[in-house]
Amino acid sequence: MLVLRNMDKPVNDSEEFVYQVCHKSFLSLWSYANPRGKNSKELCDILIVCEPDIIIISVKDIKLTDSGDIEVDWKRWLKKAIEGSVDQIYGAEKRIKSTSHVIQSDGSQGLAFPSSDVQRIHRVAVALGGDDKVPIQFGDFGKGFVHIFDRVSFETILRELDTITDFVQYLIDKEDLYASGKKTVFDGSEEDLLGYYIHNGRSYPQDFNIIIVGSNIWNEIIKKPEYTAKKIADKDSYMWDKLLETISKDVLNNNLEFCSDLNQSELALRAMARETRFTRRILGKFFKDFMDSAAKRKTESRMLISPQTSIAYVFLAKPHGEDRQHRVAVLGGRCFVVRGLQQNCKTVIGIATEQYQPGQGSSFDIVYLHQETWTDENQKQLEYAQKEFGWFVNPQQTAVHEEEYPIN
Repeated sequence: MLVLRNMDKPVNDSEEFVYQVCHKSFLSLWSYANPRGKNSKELCDILIVCEPDIIIISVKDIKLTDSGDIEVDWKRWLKKAIEGSVDQIYGAEKRIKSTSHVIQSDGSQGLAFPSSDVQRIHRVAVALGGDDKVPIQFGDFGKGFVHIFDRVSFETILRELDTITDFVQYLIDKEDLYASGKKTVFDGSEEDLLGYYIHNGRSYPQDFNIIIVGSNIWNEIIKKPEYTAKKIADKDSYMWDKLLETISKDVLNNNLEFCSDLNQSELALRAMARETRFTRRILGKFFKDFMDSAAKRKTESRMLISPQTSIAYVFLAKPHGEDRQHRVAVLGGRCFVVRGLQQNCKTVIGIATEQYQPGQGSSFDIVYLHQETWTDENQKQLEYAQKEFGWFVNPQQTAVHEEEYPIN
């Protein structure tokens, strides 16, 4: 069984900066500050573990000196801020590949690392103290590609790509660009590279040998009306974030009394967290509409398939005071029926709560069902459940169309 704990607090200003940024972008269920390595030494500053991805983050806060020779000052700063982080990241990666679990700063065991055959390691260095005066380079420093950000670029990217899937995909695409051999000429900053990436449909062009990243691209992107329209539409997506945070706290505080074991709950949360910002908008809208309908006693349960992950989500809302053990049993049964009805959906996640009533609180239960094959016996059980309980006997299907940039 996995042992899940809240994140430990960083111990200095630079680590506090990275901790706060990560805490706003990734759930604390998978974020670790100052994890331990060999002989209880610090492994890195921040470690993100969300299978199959492992993000190793090293942060250095080195003040740029003013000796009168800017070239000498740059070299000194780069050696301390960049080379120091790169060495720490490579060392952490080597250690991770020889261990099974995260060791938290207090010495306790955290999440298991993904198995070596599926894990994807991303190396990130955050260099503070350069005051935007030092040209920062990224690339392979001998043992794998390292992404290097300064304070502004790190905050901007995680604010813009504020789900683990969106952020990791940017890291992968940027690394692939470097590996392709295409030359990248910078006249701007990392934020401009991000703007170029977004403007090109979250990708880099393949038909050119040289890509020139101009200055002020990012500022021009955020002024576009379609960008503003996206940000307004994305407000619905944060309903999904709020749901994730609420259930995560219940998992950490052991409040899901009747749900599947801790490992199954973490699997469900991990899958929910891997939805992109755009997909969360669809899910958030759907969940809000469902809760509004349930509050009016028009709907007890609904099902939605994620267009990104092909995970089927089942929502269930029961009256206040109904036995939670019975509620979870109904939720599990409905998830089983949906798995049979949607043969392309190998994973079904169920979320149960109370019908909204002003002034009354709510509780949540979660079910995670993953089943690769569907047997004749399963089909008989499905048909019995439909006949006996009426679960999704004649489900109404509605197609949903959503534009990520709804300019019109």
